[in-house]
Amino acid sequence: MEIMNGNFFKNEKIWRVLTNFWTVIFIVFVIFDFFSKNAYDFLVVPFSVVYVAALGLYVGTKEFDRWYEIHNGRHPGELFIIAWTVLVVFLIGASIVMGKDYRVPTEIIADYIAVLSIFALTQKSKRLHEYKKETEKQSN
Repeated sequence: MEIMNGNFFKNEKIWRVLTNFWTVIFIVFVIFDFFSKNAYDFLVVPFSVVYVAALGLYVGTKEFDRWYEIHNGRHPGELFIIAWTVLVVFLIGASIVMGKDYRVPTEIIADYIAVLSIFALTQKSKRLHEYKKETEKQSN
């Protein structure tokens, strides 16, 4: 009963759960909206904002934990990159094949760029942290 004693909210787990939840919901919605000829286009921006915010909070807490040496898990961002790349390539390809009634909202491309950017920043942060630890180890 981690939720009951409050531990669930004291680590990155809540953000990981929310991010994974919103990733699945958003990707399913994007595919559904695409094949509905953007009938639900008015919901793309709200979903997009919630998704990028959840992802940003998760990654931010994870990086703070890493730098303060309390990060204790490995949840590779490569999976997010693969999922988003497959989605965007699929949507663009399907749009070309199926015609102008099937379009990829620009917000989806912006989300893809945000995911790539967040991943690149976390990779750089991870390398800097490892370098810092190595130099501290060598100086002792």
